[in-house]
Amino acid sequence: MVELVSLEAFSPDQHGEMLAEWLRAPHVARWWGEPATQLEAALRRPVAGGDALIVADGAPVGYIRWEQPPREQLEAAGLSELPAGTVDIDIAIGEADYLGRGIGPRALGEVIERLTADQAVPAITLATSVENAAAIRAFEKAGFRRRRTFEYAEYGVMWLLQWEGAVEQEHEADSAQPM
Repeated sequence: MVELVSLEAFSPDQHGEMLAEWLRAPHVARWWGEPATQLEAALRRPVAGGDALIVADGAPVGYIRWEQPPREQLEAAGLSELPAGTVDIDIAIGEADYLGRGIGPRALGEVIERLTADQAVPAITLATSVENAAAIRAFEKAGFRRRRTFEYAEYGVMWLLQWEGAVEQEHEADSAQPM
């Protein structure tokens, strides 16, 4: 059982190779797409957002990134109804042994806590393949609700999920220190 989930600063120089390994892992690459392209994007730090390592009981196990997508990116994905300032989250549990242990929802909760402290964030979203049932369950556990499907050329049919609150807490004492 994982006792503590925290977020720690992501350093491309220190953690880039570990992230590259995670992105190549079949359970991540299946949903994230071409590893080299995703690594290149991750190594470019988000301008209007942030990123972090997900750490479970002291071991780095995943990566999470959040940013405000530019209007043209939202429109290209057919998501023009999302308000300016919307924050989109991407998350991957890279260590397969840590899948299905509640780490994703807890890491999302940490990011959501930071984002909701900023009154200027009108919406928090994420998207995943309609076929990624495990991720959908984890996202719903973290307080996200399915809004609608959309077609994303690179990934196929996706669910748009939006945070509505009510994160299900497994462990109240899990809160980690801010980065």
